[in-house]
Amino acid sequence: MASVTARYRRIAEVLVRNGMSALADQIGLREHMTGLVYRHLSGDDSGPVPGPMRLRRALEDLGPTFVKLGQMLSTRRDLLPLEYTSELEKLQTSTSPVTYAQIAETIRRELGADPHELFSHFDEVPLASASIGQAHRARLQDGTEVIVKVRKPGAAEMIHSDLDLIRSLAALASREWSLARDADIESVVAAFDRMMRRELDYRTEADNARRLRRNLAEDRTVRIPRVYRELTTSEVLTEQFVTGMVITDTAALDAARINRRKVAHDATESLLRMVLVDGFFHADPHPGNLFVETDGTIWLIDFGMVGTLSPQVREHLLWLAFALGRQDEDGAVSALLQLAPPRGGVDRRRLSRDVSEVLDMLTEKPLGEISVAAVVERITALLRRHRLQLPSDVSALLRMLVLTESSAVTLDPGFQVATVLEEVLPIAMGELLSPEALARRAGMAGRTALRLGTDLPQRALRLLDDYESRGVDVHIDAADLDKVITRMENTADRLIVGMTMSALMVGISTVLASQPSAGGRMRDPLLIGAGGTTALMGMLLAAGAGPVRSAGRFVRRNLRGS
Repeated sequence: MASVTARYRRIAEVLVRNGMSALADQIGLREHMTGLVYRHLSGDDSGPVPGPMRLRRALEDLGPTFVKLGQMLSTRRDLLPLEYTSELEKLQTSTSPVTYAQIAETIRRELGADPHELFSHFDEVPLASASIGQAHRARLQDGTEVIVKVRKPGAAEMIHSDLDLIRSLAALASREWSLARDADIESVVAAFDRMMRRELDYRTEADNARRLRRNLAEDRTVRIPRVYRELTTSEVLTEQFVTGMVITDTAALDAARINRRKVAHDATESLLRMVLVDGFFHADPHPGNLFVETDGTIWLIDFGMVGTLSPQVREHLLWLAFALGRQDEDGAVSALLQLAPPRGGVDRRRLSRDVSEVLDMLTEKPLGEISVAAVVERITALLRRHRLQLPSDVSALLRMLVLTESSAVTLDPGFQVATVLEEVLPIAMGELLSPEALARRAGMAGRTALRLGTDLPQRALRLLDDYESRGVDVHIDAADLDKVITRMENTADRLIVGMTMSALMVGISTVLASQPSAGGRMRDPLLIGAGGTTALMGMLLAAGAGPVRSAGRFVRRNLRGS
């Protein structure tokens, strides 16, 4: 317990030191802030440090797991403003390497032999070192060049401990801070927890690589390195070594006489196919993960971060894309609500107005001239405003699209993502509307209907039990009170008019009843009374649908008959 308290104190100290004492208080660390003094931070120009930079610095101070959390949050533009996500993208996970002796011990334990026995060559100096593991270049006995990733000793224990702490902080924040509750921060942290635990197991990354390699088997331009299963465990990953030029190194590409425009097109097309056709995509295609060989072949590496989209989510994405392309406001709103269900209620009229503004932006210039980043920024701002929550994999997709466009435009300043999207969408729609896909959706619909039919009686009984025991609670949002009051005033006005005109009719009826008819007989007061009552009921039921006009017609009709 003392160690947990010390860690909470450490987090509070880092936040306060970085000028974020308000955040420390809001996430429930008030009792751990005793004696800590707020510091005024200045940047290189002696001005105050912006909030996004202070958050990035705090996460870096808190260590690798918190840096990973920040990197994940950089993909959640539906939760954080652009200035925060852009700053969090600068977070780096590079850390000091561990000794070769520690790496060799892990390999011996996992693979059963010394590295120099398993490989004809093993470079003891790492190529790179990150928070979870480090990579060494090696050569198989047959001469094949490979990369060996080895998990650092103690990394799993440290990350598990940090994840427990982050989950506790999320629970504290949800109790103390309404913004954290509205953002459903506990669900966000739960998704991060799952991602990190998968990343700790190199077998998961190996499975991701094999799946992408299988999906891209017929792709002649983008390749995935081979994974050597016999030399891979939860703590060791051995895969084919990739050579080539970084995809955004335009000088090297030009020197090699490589068609940059074709590279931009091929890379973008493959990434879009992953998303819309396969539903399984590389979620971190930054330039350091894409290499180009002299023949124009593109290699994609590092499969720790991937995204998976269910057929339903892909369907919602496709309908949203088509609705935006057709300027279909209602269709876009419906698809958006299916894709990102609201956290609580949603004002559909306001949402429609904001979607209309997005459509206006899309019509201001040709589609090919509109930046994907600009569209993503506008849509994610809309999501935050209306508290619509994207699935975590769709958030990763948005970031992936921005990264893809950035690299493509570096290669070809005139590149248009929309052009490639037009090529991929028909293929994706063909998959969506294929007989197999339709049969699968019909089966799912049947199972859902069966489950609903089975559960409905029991749910109805529970609803009746709740009603009988607690009654019905009516909740009114304060923001809607003006509308309610206005309606009440209008209703009152109509009732007053109705009552006044009813009184007038009663008087007219009495006068008319006291006058002789054309035949010399007195009018039947009961008949006149019944007619007046009927008119009164009709007016009250109309409730504003022209009570004055209705009364006027009644009066004129009776006066003409007198």
